[in-house]
Amino acid sequence: MELFLLTIGAALVLAYIGASVLKKLGIPQTLGFMLAGVVLGLTSILTEQSIHDLRFFVALALGLIGYNIGHELRSPNLEGGRIRRLVVIVILEAMAAFIVVTILTYVLLSLVAFPFALPTAILFGAVASATAPAATADVVWECDCEGPVTSSLMFVLAADDIAAVILTNSAIAFALWVYLPDSLTIPSVLIEPVIGIFGSIVFGIIFGLIFIFPLNKEKDRGKLLELEIGMVILLIGVIEFINTYLDSLGFYIRISDIFAAMVFGYIVKSRINRDKEQVPELLERVMAPVVMIFFVMVGGRMAQLLSTSETILLIALTAALYLGGRTIAKYFGAAFGARIVNESPAIQKHLGGCLLCQAGVALGLSFIIEETFVALGGDAQIMGMLILGVVALSTMVLEMIGPMSVKRSLRAAGELPEDRVLFEPDEVQLFDVVDSRTCPPSDDTTRNSSLDDEPDSDIR
Repeated sequence: MELFLLTIGAALVLAYIGASVLKKLGIPQTLGFMLAGVVLGLTSILTEQSIHDLRFFVALALGLIGYNIGHELRSPNLEGGRIRRLVVIVILEAMAAFIVVTILTYVLLSLVAFPFALPTAILFGAVASATAPAATADVVWECDCEGPVTSSLMFVLAADDIAAVILTNSAIAFALWVYLPDSLTIPSVLIEPVIGIFGSIVFGIIFGLIFIFPLNKEKDRGKLLELEIGMVILLIGVIEFINTYLDSLGFYIRISDIFAAMVFGYIVKSRINRDKEQVPELLERVMAPVVMIFFVMVGGRMAQLLSTSETILLIALTAALYLGGRTIAKYFGAAFGARIVNESPAIQKHLGGCLLCQAGVALGLSFIIEETFVALGGDAQIMGMLILGVVALSTMVLEMIGPMSVKRSLRAAGELPEDRVLFEPDEVQLFDVVDSRTCPPSDDTTRNSSLDDEPDSDIR
């Protein structure tokens, strides 16, 4: 118990220090959390046994991340026709990342005679389709961006992660079938992941509808926050129990806790009264330490891989291909999709540059993959460790260059405040001819544009 509390306390304090330092450098604090885990791992405070003891934080963190993503899916700027066009973009850019990364990593793994190269490459492709909404949203909110690219961005990011969850569940089923052909049949590989996704939707809807009833009746927001925390934990706990029970029966019907939490969050956001909308935001603040520990665990696992693994060079080479293939596929896939559905030229040119960030969802999915295959031992264990190592290393790089790419793309699209006047000449002309004696200056002209230095909750 003493070591357990020591690990958690050290993880939270060191994660805060790392996040605060990197925040001053303009780097998302997620990287600070992971670097804190690397330090704790190299100093043997965060050991393999302690990571195993803390594994329940992974499920809780994924539940919170999914719940917040579900909120992002509900936007007043997105109407039915617009959503259909954006869905086409999401499908094309996500599939482009999946296909390109799968091919590139398969070629490399085949050249080095890596065991089970095809299922490993398919798992890499599935995880590559995920994108991190939080780091991207931080740039949008801090810079007060506005325009067609910005209005489309959050939906695309959230829908990206839904696609990644579906692809990863299917890829895990296929990899298990290849590794253990006697335990699964081809129909089960095709059907059971679909049943799992359907089950996730059902559980998310049920919990959302149950929570909505007291949410709009109860006036005490403190009690609502307590209930919300309980509902998220209960949802994850019920799903974990059902998955364990199905495993004991020999079924690979894995209900996705993160997907169920997405549906739960979407239902709550769509039905919540406006005067209660800050309750979910309070939950994000309260449970942020859970997500911090999750990222610290990933950093600790990364330290173990870099210090003890005999495949460090393979991890580095695979990460380079993963990064290059994913970046190119995301950029051109989004551009091609936007062109097909006749979106605006700004979206065609600049949306892809906003899709490079990758953090919580991808790391969570890779952690699930690692736990699934490490438990099998042998070549499967090596496969699981390789995937987590590559995704963790890639995330560290993308958390540094991704936000800069977002800001550069939105500036090129003219959607940053200092650039937006270039696309509104009529408003500029009208302001010039207004008589200041009859119309006092707007408060907007003296608005303080300084950014808030308070650490954000960059958890997705």
